Amino acid sequence: MSEADRLLDTVYNSLGIANLNKAQKYQRINDIVDELGKLNINQKINGKTTGTISERLCELALESALGKDSYETMGQKWKWIGDFSIAGKPFNVIVSVKSFKAKERLISSGSGHILSPTIGWGLFNDPKEWGDVRTKSYVFRAFTAIYMPQPLYNKLSVSSKAVTNLNGKLFLRTIDDFAIDLSKASIANRIDITKI
Repeated sequence: MSEADRLLDTVYNSLGIANLNKAQKYQRINDIVDELGKLNINQKINGKTTGTISERLCELALESALGKDSYETMGQKWKWIGDFSIAGKPFNVIVSVKSFKAKERLISSGSGHILSPTIGWGLFNDPKEWGDVRTKSYVFRAFTAIYMPQPLYNKLSVSSKAVTNLNGKLFLRTIDDFAIDLSKASIANRIDITKI
């Protein structure tokens, strides 16, 4: 068992959700993130473990909303593009997972092309990274949405929250909505990117 899985098991047991299915666990995503924060205060979680934890949490939503056969993990060779590839209509969608900071790593991930759009998902915690000008630059890099924790989203400016994607939908969203949005956009085990 990896350190990431051990820590997640600790959190799930602490919250009393160890026996819940993936969809039910993801419904508690904010509680999970809070509990991980408490563990991190007591003993710093290293960056590689944090990255794996973030991927595992994102995958809870992917699997519960779409099913295991609708997405795949990108191999190590393609990690620079993203972490997951979702079967899409008309094109596949890349999901790039980051932990606490977006920095340049998030904006440089994905294909940068609207024929292979990217969704960003992260446990981001720095409101300075999400000014409206910088947020708009993700749209130009063919991101269709970025999901972040509710506490960070609440700190963002009205103008940042008002940025829309190429489909005219709000661009910045909370991680709470990720599985819901995937489910709404799912058609025959594929994502219709125009609905995100």
